[in-house]
Amino acid sequence: MTTTLFSREITYGKKDVAELESASIRVQLIYDKVLFMLHSHLPDSLWNDWIGVPYEIISSLYKGDNATGSVFQKWIQSQAGWKNIGCERHCLEPSAGPAFPSSGNQRRFTFHNGIRQSMVLQAVIWSMYENTVLFQPYLGEEAFLDEADLDTISTYFVPTYLSKQRLIENGKRCKEYQETNIRVYQEWIAAPDLVLQWNGGLTEGRWMTGVYVDHSRFAGLGPYLKDAQGKRTYMRANVK
Repeated sequence: MTTTLFSREITYGKKDVAELESASIRVQLIYDKVLFMLHSHLPDSLWNDWIGVPYEIISSLYKGDNATGSVFQKWIQSQAGWKNIGCERHCLEPSAGPAFPSSGNQRRFTFHNGIRQSMVLQAVIWSMYENTVLFQPYLGEEAFLDEADLDTISTYFVPTYLSKQRLIENGKRCKEYQETNIRVYQEWIAAPDLVLQWNGGLTEGRWMTGVYVDHSRFAGLGPYLKDAQGKRTYMRANVK
């Protein structure tokens, strides 16, 4: 089904907004929990080579921080309900200088969505989920992911792997993300088709919903239309 809009405004029902508010916080807590676990077990040299960003920086980016930007989770309203396909961070550009009111520097932000920092984390979380479910009878109370975590992951996360073999075996379409020698494969989730007629022009694409999270608190919606070339047209969110 294709939705046609004549203004850059998308309407959300109160029930959907309430679900996204709750789900985005639950997802964010899992990001934080798994990142902290990885940092606790990976040596600094391996962490820096794999992630490429110091834990002190990346942990604050995933939590959201007024000094470094907000987390921008990416959601799709699929036939199976709301699904989270990853996240981005609004990062302060190094050239902008310290992000403090007294610095006198204008804060400038850019999207940062490295495969190593974002999609690999999705794959790690999904792998932990599948293994926890598989070995749950033997783990007892020692399982890293508790029942609430497993419920959140099974409900809102999308199967993501470092190999596409499992998706092929399950007959699932997948999207490939690549950065240098790193490849990540995620099950393809169809997003609603959207046509925007505005300023005398026509823009077609997929309807995506961004959810801003700051300090593990819901900070608003950022819907956008994503065209075939990946370009985004950001919209306003209207709640009814």
